[in-house]
Amino acid sequence: MRLLMTCTVLAAAIIAGCESKAPKQAEDAAAATIPSSTFVAERPTEASTLLDVKKNAKIGDTVVFLARIGGRVKPFLQNQAIFLVADPSLKSCELMTEEEHCSIPWDYCCEDSTMLRNGMATIRISGADGRPVPINAQGAGGLEPAKFVIIEGIVNDRNDEGVFTVDASSIWVGGKPTYKEPNKGSM
Repeated sequence: MRLLMTCTVLAAAIIAGCESKAPKQAEDAAAATIPSSTFVAERPTEASTLLDVKKNAKIGDTVVFLARIGGRVKPFLQNQAIFLVADPSLKSCELMTEEEHCSIPWDYCCEDSTMLRNGMATIRISGADGRPVPINAQGAGGLEPAKFVIIEGIVNDRNDEGVFTVDASSIWVGGKPTYKEPNKGSM
């Protein structure tokens, strides 16, 4: 009986603890916004490609590079301002053929997996506390899958397996390319 009461009290405490945290987390997420100052209207004139930057960049380096949002079916993380980008030399499905043969062209399903791993980066938009803003970044500043972006930020993580994470300080958002105009949106 005593064991049953202890378990019941413990379970109630755990549930109460979860309930008291859930509204606070929801409140924080609802109040979270990506600062408009993160996005720049004028395209930076000097920007390398992601592949060129990844060759020599070290943790702590400031980098500026051109990429496209994508690399996975869902390139935006649901509850944090984190998204994936791919080097513009990689071919997404809409650039491979005039026919629409892929329903999700920004996942690069037809691209070589080694090239994709080497040509991708994770972009984080952090708040004043240094942690990613607790909100999906899709739509903020015009961010959408397949669009060109120029990211300026600091390399936060990298390894020889393809991990390359950049904490963005500014983002320029361009347009989307087409089969006939593969660079459309990059200028």
